[in-house]
Amino acid sequence: MRGLAKLITGSLLILAILAFAMSSQAASFQLKPHKDKLFKYRTAIKIEDKGGFIRAPYDPLRDINGRDEVPVRKVKTYYTSSRPVRHQQDLSLSANGRTVTYFAVGALNGFSNMTVIFIHGRDGSRHLGFSDEKFGGNFNRVKSLMFNNGGIYISSDITDFKEKGRQDIEALIRKYRPATKGPLVVACGSMGSHICWRLADKRTSARLIDGLVIMGGFPDGKFLERHQSKSARKIPVYIAHGGIDYVYSWKDQKKFYRGLRKVGQPVRYVVFDGGKHGTPVRMIDWRVALNWIARN
Repeated sequence: MRGLAKLITGSLLILAILAFAMSSQAASFQLKPHKDKLFKYRTAIKIEDKGGFIRAPYDPLRDINGRDEVPVRKVKTYYTSSRPVRHQQDLSLSANGRTVTYFAVGALNGFSNMTVIFIHGRDGSRHLGFSDEKFGGNFNRVKSLMFNNGGIYISSDITDFKEKGRQDIEALIRKYRPATKGPLVVACGSMGSHICWRLADKRTSARLIDGLVIMGGFPDGKFLERHQSKSARKIPVYIAHGGIDYVYSWKDQKKFYRGLRKVGQPVRYVVFDGGKHGTPVRMIDWRVALNWIARN
């Protein structure tokens, strides 16, 4: 019996060491470059909080007309890569009496270094987040970053922007969380922010998420209130917004950012000067955003 106890103790110690090693690896993981010169932020107009807040330049003549072969509709070829496109899959998942349809690419068989799930806004679909030629090729870039770095990228349909939609994405998270040894990030565009905040508000889903990206979205008072508690689990939030967004105000997001910083919440905020509601989807530097989340 004593020998068996020693064996069990030794096995538990080995498992603990392996778990610590995987945790350390996940914490130190950083995405390798992919077309960084084409997608990086230009020299900032204004920087606050040692880089916590950045006002970045945006010029439609350069960032749309100069980047696209057909403005808004088709990006120039050298901004994209065909590698992930050849491997992407159109999949479905049955959960909560519904079928959740989604596109996915990357390390789908397990051991993903990072998993990113994109949630579209009003009138969108799973096709939005896998559009290679629109939005200046920026969705192709995040797709390529995940594919090239042993990660998973997913773009999902949702039932609605309320509880059913949250349940849809939690079902996806539960499917891919065990296959992800690194951070799992949910990125929400515009009205899709409802889903990000609902996921963070629900304990069953919040504990499975390691970061949020909010693009052209809105602040959430519940999230701020909850993170005033020192015991609250800190989920890093990266916010990107257009400086002349008439749907959701960048100033409201700035107040939200300030509030989160005040309570010690990991947060970054980039505003694209002169950018409209859809600008963040085109202009966010995915590698910068995701690497920051991975470090936090």
